[in-house]
Amino acid sequence: MKQTPTLGILGGNGWLGSALGRAALTSGLIGPEQLVVTASRSGYHYDEWPKVTCVDSAEALLALADVVVISVRPEQFAEMNLSLEKRLVISLMAKVSVATLSQATGSQRIVRAMPNAAAAIGHSYTPWCATPDISEAERRWVHRLLSSCGPCDELDDESQIDYLTALTGSGPAFPALLADALISHAVAQGITEATARRSVLHTLSGASQLMLDNAAPPSELVKRFLDYGGTTTEGLNAMLQGGFRQAVHHGLDAAHDAALNEGSDAS
Repeated sequence: MKQTPTLGILGGNGWLGSALGRAALTSGLIGPEQLVVTASRSGYHYDEWPKVTCVDSAEALLALADVVVISVRPEQFAEMNLSLEKRLVISLMAKVSVATLSQATGSQRIVRAMPNAAAAIGHSYTPWCATPDISEAERRWVHRLLSSCGPCDELDDESQIDYLTALTGSGPAFPALLADALISHAVAQGITEATARRSVLHTLSGASQLMLDNAAPPSELVKRFLDYGGTTTEGLNAMLQGGFRQAVHHGLDAAHDAALNEGSDAS
């Protein structure tokens, strides 16, 4: 791989592809002259970088790119004819295995990565795994690319990508469900929707930051409140007795099963 490769993003004007492209530019990993993206009917996301190249087809992108990111829906990928035998390929797709990617593209240098929607604000968590043919220098470059969107971890086992597609690939969805439940309850008690929304979102945001800054695991924080004996203790006990953990685990199991169902529509 070149020291400063040209990065091509299929789906580079979609929500995830554009988040990665913009983050790579903002971080300085690549210059605008080294980014090629495919056009999209949904709009163009690189007005700040006029030297970014936007093309109308995958074929035009492949003629220019050294490294190819695939950021399209699995059903769109299934309809593509990509010849990428000598290139590093980075897939951001759920449900498409390394074996399928290799067979479809001809490449043995495959990375599977699963960012989430927070990539758009630089706060994604991105797990990734790589095939043995990828060099250490390429792995370092991939780490820098994915880190431009937030923290990332290289994993040894591809099956963990499938599980983390359910756990972290959901992005804000599961926390949003909790927030919605808290907000709707507050509104039912007569709190204005604006106040309920502000109070809940700032509480969740502050709690996330506290847990990130605290070396103790969240389970210890829960135990501390359960032992305290105050109003929060009563609320936690009621939620736990109502099956809160079981409901969360059931939802994650369902999402994981869907992530393993290769070939079905992406969620």
